[in-house]
Amino acid sequence: MNNVKLKWYGTATILLEQNGTKLLFDPFLPLNDKVFQPPPGELSEADGIFVTHCHFDHMSAIPDILERSGKTLNVYCTKKPQEVLVSKGVEKSRIQNINPGDTINIGPFEVKVLKGRHIVFNKGLIMRTLFSSRVLRYWGSFKRILRDKESREKNTETVIYDINTQGKRILLLGSLNLDSEVEYAPGADLLILPFQGRSDLGSYAMPIVKRLNPGKILLDHFDDTFPPFTTEVNTERFLSLMRDENPGIPVICNRASAEWIEL
Repeated sequence: MNNVKLKWYGTATILLEQNGTKLLFDPFLPLNDKVFQPPPGELSEADGIFVTHCHFDHMSAIPDILERSGKTLNVYCTKKPQEVLVSKGVEKSRIQNINPGDTINIGPFEVKVLKGRHIVFNKGLIMRTLFSSRVLRYWGSFKRILRDKESREKNTETVIYDINTQGKRILLLGSLNLDSEVEYAPGADLLILPFQGRSDLGSYAMPIVKRLNPGKILLDHFDDTFPPFTTEVNTERFLSLMRDENPGIPVICNRASAEWIEL
């Protein structure tokens, strides 16, 4: 059997591959032309698309991917993202509605749906973003994102995917938060951890790591793909805390690319 592989294309866009079956999570094409741009053709080769929540940077590429795909490709998401996708022209028949507690089997992958929570933006980040000179520099993107009210207002559902394949377990978060009432099984082989959304990310992430206790961590979403709302996040504070408090948990903190990472 081949080892499970993944690609991080930027933002929270993750592609998993096992024995020829490919699952795509939270696809987004960056608005910043200075960062890595995922090859749209590669994204359309997926055998299933999974959405964690309906913020535009986790699902806006889906209509284009479905149009490019030459196969019967379904989208798996909860009710609110489904409503947004249908409003963007996606046929309802292409969308499989899911809820926490569901399990989806595609090829060698078993994907369990868990209830999650979205990160709570803190005041420091909000003030730094709104009163930055980057707002004027990226005024076009600023207006475009603000106009996308539907995905913002419907962002009341966030899920986590617990993925099992050939003896490997991957826990994929779309946002850096957990539900306090859910018991998450610790010890996943890999935790995919989004690292964007607060001014205190390093210390904020540590209780999540402690609670989940993974074998390895892959950081994503720390790049500047839709300024001025994103920034290139400095991950050194988190990496330093991990070395001090969790030296046995390695952290993958690579630049986005089309290169495979073997698990």
